[in-house]
Amino acid sequence: MQKKKINNPNIEKRQMKVKYSLLTFVLIVCIIELFFSSVQNINKNINFVSKIKGLETKRNEEADKNKQLKSEIENFNSEMILESIARNNLKMAEKNEILIIINKPEENQLEETQVNNKINNKKSRK
Repeated sequence: MQKKKINNPNIEKRQMKVKYSLLTFVLIVCIIELFFSSVQNINKNINFVSKIKGLETKRNEEADKNKQLKSEIENFNSEMILESIARNNLKMAEKNEILIIINKPEENQLEETQVNNKINNKKSRK
């Protein structure tokens, strides 16, 4: 004896409703995930674009600075610049010139106190 399947239309409708509701739920979850991932991608894109613009401006600034330094190097090789460095920084003079150095008392006192402090620190360590 075989059992006959009972075809109840209410049970079939209920099973179809459950299947469709599960598929609808999965579809909604997929859509939500798609939305959030697209928002994250847009946010990353905006961040990358702003970083690129910032780096481009920095690159341009550094290129300008590089040009300026190259021109300073070219000017440094000129004779007038070398003479001004020798006169101002190295306290040198040409053959027919007289060099006059004016010492400021405040600078001398400051230097003396620094030297004395160094000497006292070395003595105290020993």
